[in-house]
Amino acid sequence: MRFGPIELYKKLAKTNCGDCGQPSCLAFATQVVGFGQELRDCPHLNEATLDEVARTIAEQRDKGIFVKKDNHKITREHLREKIGNHDFEAIAPGLGLKYTTRNGMDALEIPYFDRTVTMSRTGIVVGETEKFDPWDEVLLYNYIFFSGSKPLSGEWVGLESFPNSLPKRVALEEGCHKRIHQYFAGARPELEIACQRLGGIPVLNGHNGDLAFKFTPLPRMPLLLLFWDEDREEGFEAQAKILFDATALDYLDLEGLTFVAEKLADKLTSI
Repeated sequence: MRFGPIELYKKLAKTNCGDCGQPSCLAFATQVVGFGQELRDCPHLNEATLDEVARTIAEQRDKGIFVKKDNHKITREHLREKIGNHDFEAIAPGLGLKYTTRNGMDALEIPYFDRTVTMSRTGIVVGETEKFDPWDEVLLYNYIFFSGSKPLSGEWVGLESFPNSLPKRVALEEGCHKRIHQYFAGARPELEIACQRLGGIPVLNGHNGDLAFKFTPLPRMPLLLLFWDEDREEGFEAQAKILFDATALDYLDLEGLTFVAEKLADKLTSI
């Protein structure tokens, strides 16, 4: 019989004490069985139970039972395979990229936010010691996979303008809009400085925001950040909104658009 999270849960104290670092005993059981958290992180298991359960889980993991797959790695490898037949030299101009070679292989130089990375058919090179978020890798592979070439329209639209975007609107609001306006409420000058440090270009006309900055995280993926500061006397809370070029879905899917916007929020709130 498989020894799953429920079987482990039955052997725990079921007090939800949090001593293991998880919010509940069931959450701890799930992390141990599926994701490899140490069983000894629970200080309330006796040695006999520890040895028995640890041995059972180790045997299962050797067989791949209940082991959760590395989703970003699977997605990355799938996309890397998909771009295997792409003509890098041909698609580079449409994506705003520079075609080059690396170790005798086709490669693309990709400006990504405040740095440039090099993508070959075998991987992405950032720097000798610099770590690169694996989900950033997925995004860049996706950008190459789409190989869009439609000229930017110059028309700014919200995510709600794109079809089937409802599920992602919630993620965009929570992961980007809300984070920015909560972090910079009453601190418009600080937001302006953060935008400039990240390479944002102020946009003075064509909007009703208190502040507007254009960013180019990828050459054909511009973002426009609009910000309205709070007005306590009038009872208005701060608001933020990200707009995309109307051609955005030619270059990334809805998941990618949301990720880029959330990445912008990460960078602004950490400067």
